[in-house]
Amino acid sequence: MDAHQIDVVLLPFYAIVVLAGIPGNVLFITVVKRTRFMHTTINYLLANIAVADVITLVFCVPGVILRFVYDQHPAGLLGTFLCKAVTMHHVAGITLLVSGLSLTLISIERHNALLRPMDQTLRLQKKNVYIAICLIWTFSIGFVVPLFVEQKYVDEVKSCHMDWNATASMAYWGLLAALIGISLAVMFVCYFRIVKGILCEDILPSDHNQGDKRKEEDSQSKRKIIKLLITVTVIFMACFLPFASVSAMSVSAHSLAYKVSYFLVYCSCSLNPVVYAFQSTNYRIGVKYLRANRRGRIHAVNGSHCMLDLNKVLT
Repeated sequence: MDAHQIDVVLLPFYAIVVLAGIPGNVLFITVVKRTRFMHTTINYLLANIAVADVITLVFCVPGVILRFVYDQHPAGLLGTFLCKAVTMHHVAGITLLVSGLSLTLISIERHNALLRPMDQTLRLQKKNVYIAICLIWTFSIGFVVPLFVEQKYVDEVKSCHMDWNATASMAYWGLLAALIGISLAVMFVCYFRIVKGILCEDILPSDHNQGDKRKEEDSQSKRKIIKLLITVTVIFMACFLPFASVSAMSVSAHSLAYKVSYFLVYCSCSLNPVVYAFQSTNYRIGVKYLRANRRGRIHAVNGSHCMLDLNKVLT
């Protein structure tokens, strides 16, 4: 099967991923923005991932179209622009870094909240979560800028090319590999300690003045949060690592392995809203709240009751 045939087979799947992923992520962002009980640090960071996913899926469209409009990659200034903005997926590189760093920060925040609840200096507060998000985007953009600068279309080889010497290339990709490795290690250690604490040490905090039923509900809600966060993290890694491995091995961009692994990256961007819909009770209630509010059928009394019930859970 040649490269064009692979693209034809994957085209309808790309369409499904984009058409489902963009509205799904936009809906999650809207729910977090407009419903007050969703205003938590974790939800802000998940919304940041949703923003990154929307950008990834939007830039997926011209890349797919380019494969069918042109038999060969455009040359000249247009070719260089497309290499920088579309062909070599540098925008997706930025958004993947944003998602990975956000998931790493989420794992650290949950670890500190559950295993060191009394040390507020280690907690990420709502007032400074925006600073953390800005720093994540600044670092991610800065890390990928060298690729934008150096990438260009070379007529002699009729493809996108970066004129880096071996030392510079090894240093850059080695730094990226180290960053990925550290993030993976941090997330693994944090969630391993959290799961171990839940199963073996009963670390889930609760108010001792609460009744037994309320304590159980509080414990269950926090278990659901951890389950949701671990699920999102596993999906991201399962979809990202094949592409990272194929890229590290310098597999041809026209091969089946490269194209399928690249498609998996976009799959992760559309799966998160599905996870939220199935695993987050607050998200489902937030969607219903927005629908009812839009139709003008929500009452102040019901809204107040909803707020009181939902403020006891985190997501």
